[in-house]
Amino acid sequence: MDQRLVELLGVYGLNEREAQTFIFLAKNGSCGAGELAKAVGIRRMEAYRLLKRLLDRGIVVSTAGKPIKYQAESLDGVISLLTEEQKGYVRRMEEARQELSSLWKQMPRAPRESFEQRFRIIQGREQIYNSVAKMVELASASLDLVFTKNDLVQAHVLGIVDELVEACRRGVKVTMVAPIDPATLEAAEAIAKSVELRHSEDAPRSRLVVADGAQTLVSLVLDDTRGLKNDRDIAIWTDSRDYGETMEGLYRVSFAKAEAAADRLAAVRGELKFGAKIDAMVGVVRTALAESGWTVESPGKIRSGSGVEYDFAAVLRGPGGRKVGVDVVLGQKGSPVADRVTASAMKKLDLKDSGLLIIASPDPDEQTKSLASLVGATVVDGSDAVDAAAAVRNSVAAGA
Repeated sequence: MDQRLVELLGVYGLNEREAQTFIFLAKNGSCGAGELAKAVGIRRMEAYRLLKRLLDRGIVVSTAGKPIKYQAESLDGVISLLTEEQKGYVRRMEEARQELSSLWKQMPRAPRESFEQRFRIIQGREQIYNSVAKMVELASASLDLVFTKNDLVQAHVLGIVDELVEACRRGVKVTMVAPIDPATLEAAEAIAKSVELRHSEDAPRSRLVVADGAQTLVSLVLDDTRGLKNDRDIAIWTDSRDYGETMEGLYRVSFAKAEAAADRLAAVRGELKFGAKIDAMVGVVRTALAESGWTVESPGKIRSGSGVEYDFAAVLRGPGGRKVGVDVVLGQKGSPVADRVTASAMKKLDLKDSGLLIIASPDPDEQTKSLASLVGATVVDGSDAVDAAAAVRNSVAAGA
């Protein structure tokens, strides 16, 4: 029955997707774009575009809320509306027919088929993302992309990632270069499941999309702050194949130099784990010193007598203006920390008025700890966070 309804609504000018959407809303009442997309079997962005067309034509109505809900107008009202639309089309065609015929006869004809390359400026981030989504949707052979950090995150939120995955499924070769860091980790992991993704920070404000070597969108992102509403974001789109092939060649050079996503993702995950361990260690130290008149600034900085500002995982500030820098050095299994402990200890040569504690795990060898002690730094075994905090408290009390 539904198929016949689709055919009958097609008589009034609705295409198959529009008719299916109208029927679904009429049968199921109000729903959001996401629910509709799943039910009709289309992508979320396509559902939004479809609903906007129907909304503009008065075939569906929307209600405010999060998410926005849509519902179908009455069938009689829609039939009347669509009938008037079709009558209007016919009237305009009849009115234009005579003038069109006359002008066509006067128009000079090119001796052979010609093709003019087009260039278009796109202003506004939302409009740029819509153009990118359309290029991805229409690509048939290849897609090469350079995204900024914000692009990577927004692509995940807006469903462009789903479009890229779908392009891969239909046989399009999709590659991308983008910055991968803790802020973009989730989006990068989702993209890397299907797309050949690589990491690079060489061009942090560059955006490039080349589709089939025939369409190109390129822009220098002047303001890469989060959000869609940004009119400072401007791009140039062209269907010049010469330009597309040139940009594709330049992209290949950058892609070859970029770091494989698997390696970069592993490194970022490791950084996050280390960061969490360091935060936990500093938290235990803060608790241990809470009743001793010391405050813990994390992360912290100490400016030396020579004017150099050193970064620390934490800076302890105590009575009489005493300052102690705390470095946390963590190694993995089979990865010695001696060299990093020694490098950290060398800061003490310039920190004459401040103490230096180094929490190291695994515990370095005695030679490394002795060298640190010679320059005035104290090394604490960080294998157990509670024991390390107690050792820090004792060292501070002893005047470290």
